[in-house]
Amino acid sequence: MQKRVYKWFFSISCVIVFIIISAQSTNEIKKTDDRLPAELKQQLDSLRKADDLAGWLYGYRAHVYEDPQRISILTKAQASAWRIAKTQAEREEWFYCLAAQGYYLLYNGNILKSIDAYELAYHYYFDKPLDSVNVLEYVMKPLGNNYTRLGDYDRAFLIQEKSLALAKKNDHAQIASICHNLATTAIWKEDLPLAKKYCEEGLKQVQKNSAMQGLLLSTLSEVFFKLGKTDSALINSKTAIGILTTKLSDKEEVNAAYWLRGAWQGLGDIQSQSNEPAGALGSYKKAITIIDQYYRGQRKREKAKLFVSAGRMLLQLKQVHKAIEQFNNALALMIPSFKPGSITELPASKDLYGENALLDALHGKADCLKALSKNEEALNCYLLLYVIEKKLRNEFFSNTAKQQQQKENRQWIESAIETAFDLWQAGGNKAYADKVLQIAEMSKAQLLLDDMRNNERYNRIKNNDTLLEKEQQIIQAVNFYEKEEALNAVSGEVVNNAVEAKKELQFQLSLIQKTIKEKYRNQEKLIVNEALPSADSLLVNIETGTTVIEFFTGEKNIYSIEAEKNKIVRVRKIGQADRVLGGIKHFVDTYFQSGPANMMNNPEQYYKDAFAVYQSLGIEAAISRNKNCMIIPDGILGYLPFDALVTDSVYKTSTEQWAFLVKQTNLYQCYSLQTKLLQQKTSHPSKSFAGFFISFDSSSQSSLPAVKKEYNEIHAVIQGDYYNDEKASLAAFNKQLTAANLLHISTHSFLQGKDNMPVLQMADDKFFLFELYGKSFHPQLVVLSACRTGHGMLARGEGIISLARGFTATGAAGIVAGLWDMNDETTATMMGYFYKSLSSGQSPASALRHSKLQWLQNKSGQQFQKLPYYWAGMVYSGDNNRVNIDIQKNTAIWWWIAIVAAITGLIFFIKKKRLIFK
Repeated sequence: MQKRVYKWFFSISCVIVFIIISAQSTNEIKKTDDRLPAELKQQLDSLRKADDLAGWLYGYRAHVYEDPQRISILTKAQASAWRIAKTQAEREEWFYCLAAQGYYLLYNGNILKSIDAYELAYHYYFDKPLDSVNVLEYVMKPLGNNYTRLGDYDRAFLIQEKSLALAKKNDHAQIASICHNLATTAIWKEDLPLAKKYCEEGLKQVQKNSAMQGLLLSTLSEVFFKLGKTDSALINSKTAIGILTTKLSDKEEVNAAYWLRGAWQGLGDIQSQSNEPAGALGSYKKAITIIDQYYRGQRKREKAKLFVSAGRMLLQLKQVHKAIEQFNNALALMIPSFKPGSITELPASKDLYGENALLDALHGKADCLKALSKNEEALNCYLLLYVIEKKLRNEFFSNTAKQQQQKENRQWIESAIETAFDLWQAGGNKAYADKVLQIAEMSKAQLLLDDMRNNERYNRIKNNDTLLEKEQQIIQAVNFYEKEEALNAVSGEVVNNAVEAKKELQFQLSLIQKTIKEKYRNQEKLIVNEALPSADSLLVNIETGTTVIEFFTGEKNIYSIEAEKNKIVRVRKIGQADRVLGGIKHFVDTYFQSGPANMMNNPEQYYKDAFAVYQSLGIEAAISRNKNCMIIPDGILGYLPFDALVTDSVYKTSTEQWAFLVKQTNLYQCYSLQTKLLQQKTSHPSKSFAGFFISFDSSSQSSLPAVKKEYNEIHAVIQGDYYNDEKASLAAFNKQLTAANLLHISTHSFLQGKDNMPVLQMADDKFFLFELYGKSFHPQLVVLSACRTGHGMLARGEGIISLARGFTATGAAGIVAGLWDMNDETTATMMGYFYKSLSSGQSPASALRHSKLQWLQNKSGQQFQKLPYYWAGMVYSGDNNRVNIDIQKNTAIWWWIAIVAAITGLIFFIKKKRLIFK
């Protein structure tokens, strides 16, 4: 029943998309329709009067076949059809018209509209399958390829896996080509063993010396090269070129030339990575020659990518002007209006769109301008990449694809920062220091920023939109299957069915989200076209009395921007990034991620290493400037407990006398200035506290007595709803997510599943990070008093994918989270200190710092518990404003006040009596 509802719903969604797409080009279509030949018009009118829908549609399709530039006519035809298709022949022709639109739209260079058309054809077929049409060849394979072209590899993989399953049932001739597509996508997903598996599976299905064998060998050569097996890569590449060259004259091998182009390009890539730029340039030129010979005026995107590759080799060969010529050729192919009159001329920002080839071409040109010491022009070119990157990211469905893009962007972002820094140093112009800050911000937590904005926007409109409600239902269904998969609760055929169901739902989710984007197109445009925030707009929101230190960790250098309200104070470049970051990683792994033993066994060595890290970052001047210091970390710095660094080289045996950084200033963190601004703007529930305390660890079958102590410490100070042990159920937790202003979670936390997904253990079930997505809650503060809640996978350019980040994405203004396995007893005591400070009106960051200082001053604890491992793991991140909470009424104090008042009154009465009697 649920499956039929989904199919019905997506059929309606596809109709909505089709109507919107058709409406967007109505004026253009009318103009084209007027140019229909009179004879064809007469024939179409006759077919319409005869109610021959199939023949009428075919007439339009045949006319477009003669000239693909007429594609808008076909779109108009289906939009203006007088009725829906009913017979088998009519449904076939309707399907072929949709597929033809997908093909010709791509042919004309409009990949996004091509995807729309193929998706409509996909759902039209699967709503009521047609045995007489080849959905694999006409829709599924090109749709998967389109996703790959766009860089949306997760969605490509979903459709390709479904294609392979369908081919194994109905069309074995398609298996080899689908295996090749899966191998290509696996390469982009950086799963090389899986890519090799699919290449080998495809090779078992092909005839020797066939063009398909050549294609698979070419792809296998790429896999071998990425695995470090250069000899095997070259052998397979050259064999593939030999096979495909012999097939050029075979009329039945219609794709041989296109695949040979790819084989030469693949060989060029191998030569490029092997530091053979001249050989690579020759291979790329041969590939370009094939396109010119066999695809004149076509395959513009592929040709543009080859121009980019050739340009890269020319730049490496120091032939910079020739390199710029190649990059300009690529830009002119992708942007017909771009007619460069000089080497410094750039495309207009309004003409840019989301396309990887376009991004690569501009990146190459920027690097050339930098090589020619035209730094200002190079910087302007780098900043245009942000426009493309943002539009491209908006087209991606999966976070995996977005994270991959963030990772790839780091190279040009580092070049852009370096260029802005050099310009600033050369002339001291404040505008270039501002650019350094802007560029650092564009490298930070962009996916998190998107999630926060989407959550904010959807929450404003979701109550009045059944489309968004349906999206939420599908997200919940996907979460269910992901949870089942992570828990390994089922096995065999059952788990396989669950995985397949999840994949289908994920694909359907991508389509409904596209429909939502179309429906709210104006809002999407506002976000996508939103310019990079100016430095002034970022700096004005820094609180008075606070220093911000924002880091960017590149491959060559580390940059730190020190700022205060309305001004940048200093920009620093730290060289030898690999050495400095390697030292920080060793420090974190040795003393924190591996437990307390190394710190306890050699505290003096820890002290020396902590001081060395402090010196390497060069933050001493920044932290002395104000009482508050907000750190915006990057990369491995996200794992570093800054509070635990020491500011003096003189070692003392007594740990509480160490010169910890926490003693110098009030430190807290944020993902970026942009995310902090959103956290500041969020409205919150009224005063309310919800605490969840589970004193039994089911994974180790042991009790956690410190949790009871933590409960007692907090309960004595804060009023609210408390859920202990069995009452701390998943249902109660989900309910409080949308109601609490301060949410406290004291339970077991861990990473589970092949993807190391962060999990909270509730009394009766597990709560996974992905279950936060789509939730509507806006607490001022979430306290994750559990192990590793701030720990997770490090996504380069995005940050640590942790529970803390998940709560931030879905609306929390501030988070207290743990970076490693916390000591239960220490945490319980410190939480008591923290809430007492919070209840006295201190901000969360100040309260957390105060709790750490109190712990260090506490004489009752043992000496080894003063080591940073025991107290430095809890970190605050977010907006640092006071939290609205209800404080427990202390009845004991009122009793004492009443007693004192009574005694005072009695004394006064006695004295008065004595005076009367006198």
